[in-house]
Amino acid sequence: MLHNLGTKTTVLSLLPNDVVTTTGTGSAVDLAGYEGDMAVILDAEAGGAGITYACKLTEADTSGGSYTDVTDGAFTTTTANTALVEKISVNTNDLKRYIKLSVTVAGGTGAGAVSVTALASKKYGN
Repeated sequence: MLHNLGTKTTVLSLLPNDVVTTTGTGSAVDLAGYEGDMAVILDAEAGGAGITYACKLTEADTSGGSYTDVTDGAFTTTTANTALVEKISVNTNDLKRYIKLSVTVAGGTGAGAVSVTALASKKYGN
């Protein structure tokens, strides 16, 4: 559960809002200094006829390390030509220090905007 939304919660951009045309990965986000549950929100526009987006969190001990899938860190794969907004929750205490968002585009070249944002609480307030 997120506590003290006004003073402790930070917005983390895991995949900035952009038109996603091909499979890719967001930038590494350092979770040092965060604790507890993190709400992760996917907002995907319809990608076009036959196009789907599969988005998931990955984690690693170092920013440039080998990333592996986060347990329960995958969103529902979008249905072709259908928008999707979804929230998943993961506990930062159970994650490695760095996370990235991976998006796989299937069914052709995507044409929809996709963003993934997280709300996480700092350990020591502001």
